[in-house]
Amino acid sequence: MRTLTSTILGTILAFSTLPVFSGTTWAQDNSLKQGDSTIEVDSHSAVIGDEEIEKAVKSALQRDTGWYPKLRLGGSAQLNYNKDVDGVTDGTAFTFGVYIKGALDAVYKNFEWQNKLEIEHQQTKTPSIDEFIKSADKFDFQTLALFRIPKAEWVGPFARFRLQTSLFPGHYISDEDTTVRFYKSDTKIDEKSDEKFVRDPQQVLSQQSIKLSSAGEPLVLSESAGFFFNPYSHEMLTVNIKVGAAGQHLIADGGYVSFDDDDDDAYYDVRQLVDTNSVGVEGEIELTGVFVNYVNWSLSGNIYYPCATDEDHGLDGADLIHSDIAAKISVKLASWASLDYTLTAKLAPFVTEKWQITNTLLFNLGFDVFK
Repeated sequence: MRTLTSTILGTILAFSTLPVFSGTTWAQDNSLKQGDSTIEVDSHSAVIGDEEIEKAVKSALQRDTGWYPKLRLGGSAQLNYNKDVDGVTDGTAFTFGVYIKGALDAVYKNFEWQNKLEIEHQQTKTPSIDEFIKSADKFDFQTLALFRIPKAEWVGPFARFRLQTSLFPGHYISDEDTTVRFYKSDTKIDEKSDEKFVRDPQQVLSQQSIKLSSAGEPLVLSESAGFFFNPYSHEMLTVNIKVGAAGQHLIADGGYVSFDDDDDDAYYDVRQLVDTNSVGVEGEIELTGVFVNYVNWSLSGNIYYPCATDEDHGLDGADLIHSDIAAKISVKLASWASLDYTLTAKLAPFVTEKWQITNTLLFNLGFDVFK
């Protein structure tokens, strides 16, 4: 999977350097897409050093001093009924969710303060489980300050703080009787058979839930500082890059995560999380664009490598790499409705050494409070 991460990010960087031919359009680059000012540039080269294009980029990046708020509230729903379908349990599956997406930017000359908030929660009812279970639970807030260098406004220093957590407790529930085994935080996969790592197992009956984590757990706080680059801005493709030093703090509060590793035994294994603080280096690239007026897309990749930690997780070298990859395509059906497909792949070895992969295709309803 490390090779997969390197391949994906390498492909992103390769596409970000593709040449662009005549008729280039430079669009304003900002997190809220506020006050767009599109500028036509008649040139056969899109190199930043070109004087004509450099002036166009400088003009397009500028925003008037002031506040730029944005807030969107919405929900999603999915209904699926199966009967006599091979390999699928008969019955109705129902998913519903709500989300809040907000942003608030402040601009003063070449200084910008950007704030983003995403809250998402989904509940799912399947034919095999009697009660609703959460299928998505996200709270993500980040605040970023940056300064655009007057002579080259596509580059400058930045500082960012981010908070990520879950809003509701996490539970395990099954349609079969199961024994849950609790392992210590330093247990490795090949040590699962060693009883010294196992705490008192618990018998869980069918349809009975067992709590594994509390609300707001685990909590991940991260901060970073370095330089940002906006080397290319176009309606079809906008490139944002950040590199710098970073720190991360995992606050676990004694919660547990899956440690089953898809084995065939009769147990469900969980491993305890442990508070971890680390410092290291971080790199991030974000690509966004618009295919047509009603279809937009985004692709982002983030890598964090901790150079020093206060907890020994038994990891070293490439096993310490944290990765976060996200891809999204959104088709706007109306001002209040869209069809969204999202793919996320996350690797957080201080939480679990397995890739956390989520595929979502949802019909979303929402309205803009601020736009």
